[in-house]
Amino acid sequence: MMGVQVSKQFSAASSLEKQTLLLSRSQTTSQLPINQYLKALEGKLNNLIDGVLILTEKQELIYANDNAYRVLRQLNSNKTEKNAIPHEIWYICQSLINSRSLFPHQYWFIESEIFTSDVTALHVRARWLQVETLEHPCLLLTIEDRYQALKNLALEKAQKYGLTPREKEVWMLHCANYSYKQIAEELQITPNTVKKHMSSIHVKQKEIATQFG
Repeated sequence: MMGVQVSKQFSAASSLEKQTLLLSRSQTTSQLPINQYLKALEGKLNNLIDGVLILTEKQELIYANDNAYRVLRQLNSNKTEKNAIPHEIWYICQSLINSRSLFPHQYWFIESEIFTSDVTALHVRARWLQVETLEHPCLLLTIEDRYQALKNLALEKAQKYGLTPREKEVWMLHCANYSYKQIAEELQITPNTVKKHMSSIHVKQKEIATQFG
């Protein structure tokens, strides 16, 4: 299942997209050959949690960071070519291309949710990227794995609260919307033990809130 939302709010572009646009317009990089331009981008983009793709209108892959390649392999798991552009992603690109032909003087970006078979939700944002060393503008896509983002947030909070290893396991499953019964089954403990761990976690949460409140 996939839905596409179109927005004209150019000012709502993410900080990542703004950084990329600024880099594409800077005097030091705008005249570089495309391979050197991407080399300048790589250091900024490869450490990001979000996947980043840069494509041409002909569906040619110009750049992908490590997280983007992971998403491509995930969506192409049943295909021979693991790094091909999946139809779910290209559908979003086509919507952006069509919007430009219909409204040539408007700045559009498109947002879409892709739901995979393992219930992973991918939030995709697509917009145009002008690289002066290329004749035609490119498509810039950022891909956020919502599950991974929530997992990272849960891990960050577990560290912040100073949870024990077992509390951390309980907390991670709780953040993944497991019920107490499901957590107990997953960790092979009793529901009462889960409740005790959650009570301890809540106490630690309140202590942190009191310290920094």
